[in-house]
Amino acid sequence: MKTKISLLFFFLAFSISSAFAHALWIETASTGKKGQAQEVKVFFGEYESNEPDSAAKWFSNLKEFSLVLTAPNGTTKVLQTTADVRFFKANFTPDQEGTYKLSVVHEVADIYEKAKIEYYAFADVAVGNSKINTAFPANAALTIRPDKHALKVGETSVHQVIYNKTPFAKQKLTLVNAERKAQPTETDVDGKFTFKPEQKGNYFLEAFTEDKTPGKLNGKDYDKVWHLVTYTTEVK
Repeated sequence: MKTKISLLFFFLAFSISSAFAHALWIETASTGKKGQAQEVKVFFGEYESNEPDSAAKWFSNLKEFSLVLTAPNGTTKVLQTTADVRFFKANFTPDQEGTYKLSVVHEVADIYEKAKIEYYAFADVAVGNSKINTAFPANAALTIRPDKHALKVGETSVHQVIYNKTPFAKQKLTLVNAERKAQPTETDVDGKFTFKPEQKGNYFLEAFTEDKTPGKLNGKDYDKVWHLVTYTTEVK
């Protein structure tokens, strides 16, 4: 099994179980229509190697995640999800024009390798004459923020990565293209990087960082916190 580039060094240095090299991500069409149901899927596993885990085997309390929909007018609601074989699924029906943001912010209940794990996943759906939806959950420490949604082949956008409300500067990221080939990239001093898709299909962006601040979770001590964020988008 391939180990994603963004966690490869960490995996080797600390002998982390392959479960912790996994990521949580959201897949949905990048555009939608008012009055038409939009399907959403949430996966956990190895994106690059196309190996999502069986939904029945998601570890710890991962199945208890909340999939939040933020409408263009800022209202939010938790979407009901049901388990399929290799993902959880949900749907919503847009009732206004603009960009709908889908998000998962999940704290794993158990401590692994003396670390607390925080997963963040984001995706956007543009409906009609859409504007950028800048709403992000307040409890998401690490986020990937595009300046454009629903890109076409050859169109350029600038994404910014924010960690604890500051630019994630000079940090390595992983971009997996439509052929599921990893293309390492790096943020600049402002936490930004340029994204220019060269073909149609789904694209996966991932960032990771470690916070060495110790603490206690559910009565157990941890030495560090692992933050892992994904942003997925469909290019047409």
